Amino acid sequence: MDYKEKRRLIIEAREKKEMPDMHAAAALFIKSRKLKNLTGNTVNSYSQALNKFSDFLDENCIGKIDDIIVEDIQEFIQTRLDEGNSAPTINKYIRSLRALFNFLCSAGYLTKNPMEMIDNLAEEKRVLRTLSRDQVEALINVPNRSTPVGYRNYVFMLLILDTGIRLEETLTFGDNDIYWQERVIKILGKGRKERLVPFSDSLAVHMREYMELRGESETSNFFLNVDGQPLKRRTIQEDISDYSKIAGIKGVRVSCHTLRYTFARNYVLNGGDVVSLMRIMGHKSLHMAQLYTEMFQADISKQHDKFSPVSSIFN
Repeated sequence: MDYKEKRRLIIEAREKKEMPDMHAAAALFIKSRKLKNLTGNTVNSYSQALNKFSDFLDENCIGKIDDIIVEDIQEFIQTRLDEGNSAPTINKYIRSLRALFNFLCSAGYLTKNPMEMIDNLAEEKRVLRTLSRDQVEALINVPNRSTPVGYRNYVFMLLILDTGIRLEETLTFGDNDIYWQERVIKILGKGRKERLVPFSDSLAVHMREYMELRGESETSNFFLNVDGQPLKRRTIQEDISDYSKIAGIKGVRVSCHTLRYTFARNYVLNGGDVVSLMRIMGHKSLHMAQLYTEMFQADISKQHDKFSPVSSIFN
């Protein structure tokens, strides 16, 4: 079969392919993402974004996917802005739509990609709020460590402050992921990428004590609720928020992200380099680690003044 004949057959097959509506197209796309073995959080993020876009198309009586034009997507973005969505949130929608239409083009449903003319929104530089040493001490002193729940939450906060791992990563690693002798935890991060994260001897003591207090369980997760089931995200988030109010912490919203940023800040101030910070925290590129360095530049300058040989001579 020569090139021209092969091309003719491909075009005919595309013309015969039934054009799905947005709901059907989204379902095909989500199925393809699941087959790629993406994490549940990633798939859910795609689903939420595409559901919003599908609702928008329904409201405007736009049926088939080949009826969608650039102006439709621009109007959708504008409605999100009007609803008060932030630029980072809207950019998540844009990334989801870009992935969807790339899939539809590669699958032969579309020959023109309406997302080619759509750029991400400009985002303001994030200000990463962190806790001072006094605030950290006030926070971790709140839980009642004589109770199983209080001690669990105490160790949970210590772990993020000591390692900088994400909330979801803290909730999902298991007993078998801890290498006590090497002092590292095997973490399954974003995109199902594994990495080894070091932890301190001090934290190891508290982790072992928590395991003894917790006892054996049928589930492999390290952190459990009172019923021996995996600890829920909402439970620990609400507990930490309550602790911050009791501790009287002002000027910063205390969350697991805050504890993670606090780890990053202290790592940088204690001389840690950006490359190793990137690996520990599971960033795919240097961008976020460099952002940490930029955010904490004033503190780094203070450290420089404190330890500079020149400063010590003249002081």
